[in-house]
Amino acid sequence: MMRLPNMVAVSFQPGGSNIATYHFNSDNGAPVCDQIMNALLSCNQGSETAYGADQYTAKLAPAYSEFFERETFVFPIGTGTAGNGLALGAITPPYGTIFCHESAHTVTTEGGAPEFYSGGGRMTLLRGEHNKIHPADLEKALQKHGIGNVHHMAASAVSLTQATEAGVVYSKDELTELAEIAHQAGLKVHLDGARISNAMVSLGLTPAEMTWKAGVDILTFGTTKNGTMNAEAVITFDPEIARVLGFMYKRAGHLFSKMRYMSAQLLSFLENDLWSSNAIQANRNAFRIEAALKRCQGVTFAHPVQINEVFVVLPPRLSRALQEKGIHLRPWKLGGDGDGFRLVMSYSDKPEEVELFE
Repeated sequence: MMRLPNMVAVSFQPGGSNIATYHFNSDNGAPVCDQIMNALLSCNQGSETAYGADQYTAKLAPAYSEFFERETFVFPIGTGTAGNGLALGAITPPYGTIFCHESAHTVTTEGGAPEFYSGGGRMTLLRGEHNKIHPADLEKALQKHGIGNVHHMAASAVSLTQATEAGVVYSKDELTELAEIAHQAGLKVHLDGARISNAMVSLGLTPAEMTWKAGVDILTFGTTKNGTMNAEAVITFDPEIARVLGFMYKRAGHLFSKMRYMSAQLLSFLENDLWSSNAIQANRNAFRIEAALKRCQGVTFAHPVQINEVFVVLPPRLSRALQEKGIHLRPWKLGGDGDGFRLVMSYSDKPEEVELFE
């Protein structure tokens, strides 16, 4: 079976000199994992029935039911934005509102997708340190909003991001408490799991403990940031939500004709615990860089480093020195004196790249 090599990004400078550049902008920019690419090549043999009636898609529900330790309904999808939008649309009517953190990706960076897929639903925003919703704040927001008041939009869902946009994780107890508050008020719970694998290995939780055992009704299961090409999944444990989602899925144009290529990736992602080993490596790279930066004078961290993201404020002299080494950093508004950056590590970062910080 063909194995594809990792590629090194090189920037070409005037005068013909080549300076290797190392990008820590986003795990989205990492190459597709060899195991995933091999799965794609393997499934690219002969003809298969289209629109999800292929042998690979047929294996998804059994594989993910075993992974999550209960009956699981899986809808492959091409992007996290579409996944979040469809997941929230399936549990939020046009007259409903979704409670989420004000910095949630669903609010700041998805172009109104949840509102679009829900047919007009609204986002009710909460604040919280490290971009986490705190149980007491959710209770207050629900009380203030009012449940069943026809003069207000119907409180329909709570959306939590695991890990948050600050790279901080909710503990199992925090997830459970938030879900209990939501369910007592008649709301469903959605989990944006763009980096759910990184969160699971950080907390040492099983997929079941992270999701339905904590009260999650539906989630966007991210894999693209952790080694796949373009395969996310909307996952629910509720057959009625799955029934509704099936119609929305087709209507929204996400029932791909060549579904096998997405399904093959999602299957391979679970094989040999690839989801776990890739996430462990990405997190470990972030912890090494955090340790190296802590030894530098004048460096401050905006948030605890708990997954593969580092939010750091660097003295200008240090940020210049790193850039001169060829390290490309993404500016991020973090406040404080100095230059704010977000660094995101991936499973594919080589030891010599991480060592540039040491």
